Amino acid sequence: MKKIDQFSDTLTEETLKEAADTFFGKRKEVEEDLELLQKQARELQRQAADIERLLSGMNYILAKGRASKAFWAGLGHDALSEYPPKWQNEVLLPRAWTRKGRFLSLLRKLYSQVSEKIEVYVRGRYIDDPEVKGRKKLTSNLTTLKNQANKLKETIQKVNACQSPDEVMAFARRLDVETSDKKQFTGSGLIYDYDRDLCLPPLEIDSLGIKEYPELPADKQAMNRLEQTSREVYARFRQEIDSVLDEIYG
Repeated sequence: MKKIDQFSDTLTEETLKEAADTFFGKRKEVEEDLELLQKQARELQRQAADIERLLSGMNYILAKGRASKAFWAGLGHDALSEYPPKWQNEVLLPRAWTRKGRFLSLLRKLYSQVSEKIEVYVRGRYIDDPEVKGRKKLTSNLTTLKNQANKLKETIQKVNACQSPDEVMAFARRLDVETSDKKQFTGSGLIYDYDRDLCLPPLEIDSLGIKEYPELPADKQAMNRLEQTSREVYARFRQEIDSVLDEIYG
């Protein structure tokens, strides 16, 4: 009889260990995936800071923001006029004979740079993998991050539903009959809301702190529209823009 009890205890122990490994293993996988997601989000935040510096620089050139609404409205992106005008002098200034030429060249240069950065931000670009020679890897980008976040969100929902902490603990108690009986007789059993305490918190994509920007095309048609809009804005705000250019060019 003792051998049967010993066999039963061993089987119970192994079953409980397997259940615990599965329960906590799934949660560890989710935590690792979430950590990777947050790392990618931090990289996107750094890229976003570069994008916003360029947008602020453009708005500064646009008469320190006074012409930014007219400019961005002409391109169909009114919201970009809201970035506070600020010049950080991080651009190699293009040369031109006239202030108008400087304005058009500088605005075109900044627009091209922010267009490229937004493209990389949204879709990423392939670079040499530092860990594997000859292999390429895609940089962190908004599209991939959203897809991964949505998949992880679904995984968390499934883990919480299929491996409910309350159900797992109830399963463990049913196996550990001896301990359960002792608790009933001694009155030492405690009641916990395991689902509340142990369920994985739902993933809210907004909590990652990532921003979205409108894509700025740089094809021939888009650049022609940029040129036309820039000329119209310069004609309307010439005196104010000239003052800013004199300040920037020294």
